[in-house]
Amino acid sequence: MRGARLHPLYFLALAACLASAWTLGREWEALMAPPAGGGVLLRAQSSGDEEEEEEAAEEQEYTSRARHTEKGTAQRIYKEGGELKAQYHFINFNKDRVSVNFGMKEPAYRKYLAGYGYADFELSGLRAWRETARGATWKKTYAESGKAAAERAIAAVDLEYETRLRALLRARGLALRAGNLVECDMPVIVKRNVEMLKPLALAFSRIAAERRWSEENLIGGVLSMVQTAIRYKIPPTVEDGLHTGGLLPPARTLLSGWGDCDTKTGLLASILGNWKGIRMVGIAVPGHYLMAIRRLPGKGDIFVRYEGLEYVLVEPAGPAWLDPGTVGQATTALLAGKDGYRVEPFF
Repeated sequence: MRGARLHPLYFLALAACLASAWTLGREWEALMAPPAGGGVLLRAQSSGDEEEEEEAAEEQEYTSRARHTEKGTAQRIYKEGGELKAQYHFINFNKDRVSVNFGMKEPAYRKYLAGYGYADFELSGLRAWRETARGATWKKTYAESGKAAAERAIAAVDLEYETRLRALLRARGLALRAGNLVECDMPVIVKRNVEMLKPLALAFSRIAAERRWSEENLIGGVLSMVQTAIRYKIPPTVEDGLHTGGLLPPARTLLSGWGDCDTKTGLLASILGNWKGIRMVGIAVPGHYLMAIRRLPGKGDIFVRYEGLEYVLVEPAGPAWLDPGTVGQATTALLAGKDGYRVEPFF
């Protein structure tokens, strides 16, 4: 048999193909690597040889600029007889049309709002106390016990100042982070508002019982309201001289009819917290906040693992109508980004 001659160009082409394959392999490894600074983002796969169904609907992403409103949703915010009231109409994921109401008397509402945010004069007063205490402590301790003892006493004053500062912020739903950054303490806000939103949770329970909803439909009903009936709008970080942390507390969200991603997450978790069997965590990524619910992920659900358990992601921000296990494209990119995500347990 006559042997085939290999032209030199053949070897050049072969080398180019091998180099291309090596490059693609490196890129694929990079894509599969877990994000730095956070856990691993996972998507549930089908079992056995079952083929995945292709979704025809385009995945929507949350955005503060969106004016989209799901069909069948409406809200009415009004005042009646000294009581602030809100009424919401929306459609659950199972296509049920739902209406719920929430209200608070004005004095109770004013007292409620006083528990959030802080004014500059409060921190100024705390700093003034520290300076006065430092001066008096140094003078007294130095005279009695010398310089070393006075320095230790000053350190104790500084520690007391930080303790008082953190206590003040925590009482207002805020937390002091590294670099003296003040931000919302979502677990504290959620736990504090569970009882406040119990009447609304009971309303959902009655609807669920009447319509024989499963737990999935119950969660979906609350999520649908938060996503679609409450408008997306970013709160100011300072309002009427009050530093808010850029968040509306849950009851105010309901009685205002709007909120952003962390505001809506706080509202959703505070309502769901009334059912003891539901375990939740907050998910913080740069510039965005969402949550996850403890349950076994279904096919295609996006989830994270926390302390060895699966938590299915939930996107409360809206205005997109996304059921549990589905998040927007922008959120997916943030979760898989180099900064990763931070998990904050609620319940």
